[in-house]
Amino acid sequence: MIHAVAVLGGGIAGAAAALRLAQGGLRPVWIAADRRDTFKPGEHLSAAAIPLLKTLGSDAMLRSEVHRHAHSTYSAWGSETLIQRNAISQIEGAPIVLDRGAFEDALSAQAIAAGAEKMERDVVDLRITDGHWRLDTGETCIEANFVFDATGRKAIVASKFSPRFQADKLSCQYAVFSSSDREEPRPVTLIEAEERGWWYMSVLADRRVVVNFYSDADLPGFDSTELDANARRTKVISAYLSDYGYGSSGHPTRITTNSSWIAPAIGAGWVAIGDASAAFDPLSSHGMTTALWSAIQAADAFVAQDRQKMQAYAENVASGVQDYLTARCHVYSCEKRWANSLFWARRHSNSAKGPEASA
Repeated sequence: MIHAVAVLGGGIAGAAAALRLAQGGLRPVWIAADRRDTFKPGEHLSAAAIPLLKTLGSDAMLRSEVHRHAHSTYSAWGSETLIQRNAISQIEGAPIVLDRGAFEDALSAQAIAAGAEKMERDVVDLRITDGHWRLDTGETCIEANFVFDATGRKAIVASKFSPRFQADKLSCQYAVFSSSDREEPRPVTLIEAEERGWWYMSVLADRRVVVNFYSDADLPGFDSTELDANARRTKVISAYLSDYGYGSSGHPTRITTNSSWIAPAIGAGWVAIGDASAAFDPLSSHGMTTALWSAIQAADAFVAQDRQKMQAYAENVASGVQDYLTARCHVYSCEKRWANSLFWARRHSNSAKGPEASA
């Protein structure tokens, strides 16, 4: 059997694409390994994503008690002074702190209920034979005429046909911290710049906190496993952890968080969505919103069999990347305290703007 369309990769982009294709009357085969036991640190959903979830008929899931509104973010960026960004002043409204696993499970269940056929496996090999895709999972071979690549920065389909550009080497170490203190922690998000990079801390819906450190993967000291000890050397985040009795509950995990993109994001028989098409610095808070937007736009174009609409999607991805790179350059230029730091010097140079980024 040759399927009309296959979606490769889990996460929000894969689930949203499978759901939207099914809502369009198709029966997509969705190939995504089960990683429900893996904590995902990207938990802030911008309020700008809510209209996209309404388009999918998925906004009701945000009312679950496992999610909460994030009413304020404080940052020590450009100086030691904490500056508050209050949700009231944000046009879209307060962002939402998700239980990422629960959110993705709910979106996945909705996609399956709508008619998507999910196979919990990874694709280990793929090729085009006789004009259609052959997708090998190691246990079975799936055939499809068209593929949605939602495999993240690896972009296992798109990277075979389009160059992937990378603007930086940003990586993240993160760990979840727990507390036995009965006092209810203040539900805030903290961002703190330092000489080697920057820190992020957010209170999760279950009262634990996630602490992330971002720096370039090739810089000295980044491979240190002393995330807890290093967090205690910060000023703002250290004070919060101490005030509420938080301690690390496990070894830090390392993930890639660089700014990278595929150009173009479409090709003969495939389209890239989510991080496979364009992956942004976590400081932008664009990740989940972009995943939803790209999945909906690409799925609608495919269901309509509208080549112009699919081309417009690719052009919008490209223009969005350029807008993002300009904004990224501006944000990093606001931090001038460490002129001799290689991390900050890289982001203050012209290469941070993007046109010189290498494939």
